[in-house]
Amino acid sequence: MPADLKAMYEGILASCGGADNIVTLGCCMTRLRFTVKDEALVSPDALRKVRDVAGYFYSGSQHQLIVGPSTAGKLAAYFHEHHHFLPLSAAGTEEVFAPAAVPVSQESAPAVGEVKATKTAVRQKYSSRVSRACAVIGNIFLPLIPAYIGCGLLLGITNILSKTLLASDPNTVALLSVFGNGIFFYLNAIVGYNANKEFGGTPALGVAFAGILNMPALANVTLFGAALMPGKGGVIAVLLVCWAGSWLEKRLRAWIKGSAEMFVTPTLTILLVGLASLVLIQPLAGWLSDQLALQTQNALKHGGLLAGAVLGGTFLPLVMMGIHQSLVPIHQQLVNALGANPLFPILCMAGAGQVGASLAVLFKTRNAKLKTIVKNALPVGLLGIGEPLIYGVTLPLFKPFIGACLGAAVGGAVVAAFHVTSAIPFGVSGVVLFLALSNLHSVLFYALGFVTSVICGFAFTWKMGFDDPAENE
Repeated sequence: MPADLKAMYEGILASCGGADNIVTLGCCMTRLRFTVKDEALVSPDALRKVRDVAGYFYSGSQHQLIVGPSTAGKLAAYFHEHHHFLPLSAAGTEEVFAPAAVPVSQESAPAVGEVKATKTAVRQKYSSRVSRACAVIGNIFLPLIPAYIGCGLLLGITNILSKTLLASDPNTVALLSVFGNGIFFYLNAIVGYNANKEFGGTPALGVAFAGILNMPALANVTLFGAALMPGKGGVIAVLLVCWAGSWLEKRLRAWIKGSAEMFVTPTLTILLVGLASLVLIQPLAGWLSDQLALQTQNALKHGGLLAGAVLGGTFLPLVMMGIHQSLVPIHQQLVNALGANPLFPILCMAGAGQVGASLAVLFKTRNAKLKTIVKNALPVGLLGIGEPLIYGVTLPLFKPFIGACLGAAVGGAVVAAFHVTSAIPFGVSGVVLFLALSNLHSVLFYALGFVTSVICGFAFTWKMGFDDPAENE
């Protein structure tokens, strides 16, 4: 049954102090995310009880509601149809919670001071530099996920068809490959646009920085006796250059006055950052990218079972904290450097372990509501979207969450031992990833790892048990 958007909308507003208390609002694949003016007006318990909300948590200054794929986008659109909230990227954590916005001397009631103290405590507790940095990376790459999914699936399907039904039709294969590579051809420019916007610079200058780094004509230019290499450093170079460029642009705008500013600032920014990017930033990013690929290969080659177990077993906590999107640049860089991603299939075992643990809960619990939650969340869990199961099932019960992590560790060890690789950086996971694996060998042993994770996640959870909630909980 589709979610009742109107009921969810009304329940959420009633639980967070009304529309006037919301500052920014947006969504990712499975979560409605928003920030507020006054934290004291938000009731987490009430948010958890809103109809069709599978879970709630607070991370990096954002209140996040797990509502599931498709529903998240529709619910965010429903809110924006009725109100004019800022998008999440329009106001950073510091801006939303800026204490200086209302001078202390102008506060007319003690309640305001109490609210500000609450907000300060919340900020100190949750808004660490790490969580803010991960939120920034997420805001840069999250908008790309639909394109990654669509293009990734097309590439995987094309890979299968090129060896079967279309083996004698290279023209059609080439055409489908063009469709599948659409996002990747302009990826650095899109990342540059989003990154500069997120770092507080002019988005179009981010496109210019990415263009400078990837210009084919660079191959005809030498600096200090060495030829330049277009695209060196990949998205890591783009992120570093955009960070430096936005920093310089903001300072130039503060220093340069008058009408000349609109001409001088972008010109000087492109010139100075362009030179710095080619002389310093791109070589550094290239070295970092090479080291990333080398160390990943060494860890999986020499660490084998242990490396896979650690990576697979620790990924669910990253998802739980909402910082797993910070790995996206690493996934992309591995594909750029190695031609395939050996890390992503290992991490996908986390979703399989979660499915196994949730199946154990389904068969063991006597709570009818919990059974319904598991049944509704399992299909999307099999597709690699794990948040509904995490926040609606395993994490609240805790022991099943540990069982899921242990199951993922066993499956991760299997996938790492047999060197399974994905042809795309990320985007599709779960059973859908079968379509985007590099070869038949990877398909077979990904299946083995997936089934192993499910079985072990089930077994660990069944053995450890859990405190079955009462019927009214």
